[in-house]
Amino acid sequence: MFAGRRLRSRGQRKISIPTILVASFCGKAARRVFAGAMLAALSLPAAAQGGPPFIGDDPGTPGDGNWEINVAAYTERHPTERIYNAPILHANYGVGPRLQLKYQVPYLVDGDDGEPTRSGLGKSLAGVKWRFYENDEKGLQISTYPQLEFNNPTSSLQRGLVDYGTRFYLPIELTKKVGPFEINPEIGYWFAGRGGAAWATGVVVGRDVSKKLELDGELYDTANTNGSNHWNTFDGGGRYKLGEHFVLLFMAGRSFRGPASSQPQFFGYLGMQFLFSAKHEQGSTAETNR
Repeated sequence: MFAGRRLRSRGQRKISIPTILVASFCGKAARRVFAGAMLAALSLPAAAQGGPPFIGDDPGTPGDGNWEINVAAYTERHPTERIYNAPILHANYGVGPRLQLKYQVPYLVDGDDGEPTRSGLGKSLAGVKWRFYENDEKGLQISTYPQLEFNNPTSSLQRGLVDYGTRFYLPIELTKKVGPFEINPEIGYWFAGRGGAAWATGVVVGRDVSKKLELDGELYDTANTNGSNHWNTFDGGGRYKLGEHFVLLFMAGRSFRGPASSQPQFFGYLGMQFLFSAKHEQGSTAETNR
């Protein structure tokens, strides 16, 4: 999940989400493109996964002693504002077979029409994922992923790049195999003051096109509890294995609303995932020293 992919209270500055992807979509053409991507993802046997590059997450963890390091760029376009996260650093570490530790932080670049561009460190997001249920016979996995979003000791708050205060996110993720499909829904709640509390819900469905390529489609919805803001978006993307330790991550999407809406006209993510095992490295060193 992106540290900034959350709604703000009325009158506050945007919080950015996780630039290399830059494009302009107009209404009907964009809907046709992404509707096609969603249908393609849903039409064949699936291996859907949440997590980067997607907004929602899934019950999967890296495995004991394994690292997943994601380095990416993100862009979000509004009628009069452009927000970039370049780069986003997102690190996951597996503790045992069912636990995952996470830390994520972006570098923000915010440009308003007619105003100087500002940049600085965004909010950090730290969390622990626990897959508390797993049944291979039923093809079902369930996890929870509590996460804390907080400001860093920089001047980003004073310059209006980030919002004041901390927030706590408590979601439930599920992966269920239904026939040839694997469906990955998530629902969660952001606990926060000053109108920042919000519900979030979404689903990712996808398939393995080949041994190297996975394609997915996603629907996601976020809404402040005080009614100040509501986003509903759709996106498509996937992962391409470049090698044993390298995976290309890509995603693009937009809001269901038109250009007059405050919701994003376009958002996109492009990054690289680096996979390695601390235990394997330790074992190799021990063998070398013998």
